Amino acid sequence: MTFPTATAPASPGTVPAAPAPRVRHRADLQGLRGVAVLLVVVFHVWTEKVSGGVDVFFVLSAFLLTGSFLRRIEHGRPLGLPAYWARTFARLLGPVAVMLLAVLAAMLAVFPPSRWAELLSQAWGSLFYVVNWVLAAQAVDYYAGNTAATTPLQHMWSLSVQGQVFLVWPLLLAGAAWAGRRTGAGVRPVAWAVFGAVFAGSLAWSVAATASGPEAAYFSTLTRLWEFALGSLTALALTRPARRQDSTAPAAPPSAARTAAPPPAGTAPGTPQRGLRTPPQAPRTLPQVVGAPPQAPRTLPQVVGTPPQASGVAPEALRVGLGVLLGWTGLAAILATPFLIGPEARFPGTVALAPTLGAAAVLAGGALAPEARAGAGRVLSLAPLQWFGDRAYGIYLWHWPLLITYLLVTARDSVPVTHGLGILAASVALTRATALLLAGWRALPGIRAGHGVRLAATGLIVAVPLTGAHSYTTLRDPAAGVERTAANYPGAAVLRGDVTEVPDVPIIPTGAEREQQWGDTGTRCDTGEVPPGIGELGNCWVIAPEDGSAPDRTLVVLGDSHAQQLLTPIHRAADAQGWRVVSYLRMACRYTAASASPDEECGEFNAAARDAALAADPDAVVTIGTLSLPEAPHEQLVEGYEDGVRPFLDAGIPVLGFRDNPRFSFSMFACVETYGPDHDRCNPPRSESLLPVNPLEALAARHEELHSIDLTDRLCTEDVCPGVIGNIQVYMDLDHVTSAYGETLAPDVEQRMTETLGWA
Repeated sequence: MTFPTATAPASPGTVPAAPAPRVRHRADLQGLRGVAVLLVVVFHVWTEKVSGGVDVFFVLSAFLLTGSFLRRIEHGRPLGLPAYWARTFARLLGPVAVMLLAVLAAMLAVFPPSRWAELLSQAWGSLFYVVNWVLAAQAVDYYAGNTAATTPLQHMWSLSVQGQVFLVWPLLLAGAAWAGRRTGAGVRPVAWAVFGAVFAGSLAWSVAATASGPEAAYFSTLTRLWEFALGSLTALALTRPARRQDSTAPAAPPSAARTAAPPPAGTAPGTPQRGLRTPPQAPRTLPQVVGAPPQAPRTLPQVVGTPPQASGVAPEALRVGLGVLLGWTGLAAILATPFLIGPEARFPGTVALAPTLGAAAVLAGGALAPEARAGAGRVLSLAPLQWFGDRAYGIYLWHWPLLITYLLVTARDSVPVTHGLGILAASVALTRATALLLAGWRALPGIRAGHGVRLAATGLIVAVPLTGAHSYTTLRDPAAGVERTAANYPGAAVLRGDVTEVPDVPIIPTGAEREQQWGDTGTRCDTGEVPPGIGELGNCWVIAPEDGSAPDRTLVVLGDSHAQQLLTPIHRAADAQGWRVVSYLRMACRYTAASASPDEECGEFNAAARDAALAADPDAVVTIGTLSLPEAPHEQLVEGYEDGVRPFLDAGIPVLGFRDNPRFSFSMFACVETYGPDHDRCNPPRSESLLPVNPLEALAARHEELHSIDLTDRLCTEDVCPGVIGNIQVYMDLDHVTSAYGETLAPDVEQRMTETLGWA
């Protein structure tokens, strides 16, 4: 299947530009695509490692795009950028549209309503090729959790980055051509300077941004531009300048530019650019698309210009030997990347140099030694790799939504080998089913509209259902009309034995309310009351008697988000008892000794919080003394906790160490919405949630002023730790107790605090 051939008419009185020269087929490029997509799928489905396959795609796409535009510029052919953009995105958006509609259907059918808003925002971002920025914003927000890593559209970040590059790169090349003409230097020296600057600047930013914020940096376009620049520099290094036959020929009119635009080289990850060898009579045959039937030609434009056989620089044997060495070294670097990147490695940064330089080396090796029997190109030309390379775009597009939906539906945390192969097979089948759409609907019967019209129509086909789904999810409120009373929502009162019958009403909080469940912290401290080091690194909150009277007691709460969630029942106890409560909180920074804190800033904050608490001379200090874990041993003392509370004990200040709540390996909130509150997955055994004995008890026994408070009997039954108790979701994610459930814990917290401290 090929696009129809069209020849643009020359403008009257102009000299037609010379047709692009024939280029040699390079099967190794298609095989490299096959290797890259297999790495992506294998390491996505069966591991949690970064494969580096996407980075290979980045280098390869810029390599092809740059070579294509360079040939056109140097042969005096018009660039036709609007036509190029319309054709490229019309081709790419067809399969994406089908995938987005499939994800939308899956969202409404099987995904929990709590995730609908998130998925819709990512669908809109995917449609407009900006979802990488959506994911980056979610990743840097502590309260957003790990949602970017478990959505069926996460993989679209790389397609969005490439879509943005497809807009910018032609402009850079057109600007280089213009500057080269104005200065007389030619396009190549200017292009070298432009892409060299992009490479250096982006790589430096990638290193800095990855070190300071790896989650956001992973999805950022700015931290990835150097990978594309490397592909462009490789194309500049490996292609020979072409002599333009008529440098005075003016640009073709818009009508000619539409058909004379260069093929969309360097398309989305894995998109093969196969094309017919162009005869002089029909120089504008467009490239073939993914999933073409077997009878279609299998030629691939060669961007690399093979050096002359008789080189004046090095003997033939040296050239071939260097090519073989580069090819195998590059392929080895690509294959080794996922095994070299450990869980602590921050990607991209300098770590991404392994797959990208490896890809550049493979490209160089194939150019220097294209026919070498011992070269890596022989392996890359094998039929299986060619087969996967042909289907790489579709496989990449479909494998991730299928994988995430499979994990959700089966409630699994891992994929058996046979099931993973089934996901791959389904990806191939869907690739074949959507292959015609890579022509931008042009290959479908009766569709003869221009690229721009088809692009707009494709966008509308997705935008209309997304708009409807957005309206539906905004208006949907299953708990509307149900009175929020203690009788309807008893929560922990069920475990206290105060309630024996629970009414059949919708569970709360709803997905729309989930982000407001972080705890009732009171009001922010006045600027003058914030101790040194607290405001810069964390937050200061205060709860005071509502009538303005002098407090009977003063408490200081120290810790992270788990201490913050505890403030809801403490707030109710403070209101009842007339206490003043000051809290010093930093997210992901549990209170402990500064030296035992997980990072430097957390240590600085804990030291500042310790000094502020001592200066306040409170009646008691409240902390979280244990740390729950999603896997065995499920629970442990906070590292360095004894040293952290020792200054208070030495000062005679009582310390209340609360036992942490259970922590799961999955979102309990999503589990309940997906499977219902009675599903076994949403009711894990108590023995797999916490230790049989609170590890804080032994430590408290050694210190008279250290007291342990355990709320496990209000979070778990004797057998299980449910996701829903008394019609209230206990957890808002995998480890944070909802403020709604915390309200129902208030009687228990007040009683146990006052009895423990002797304030009853």
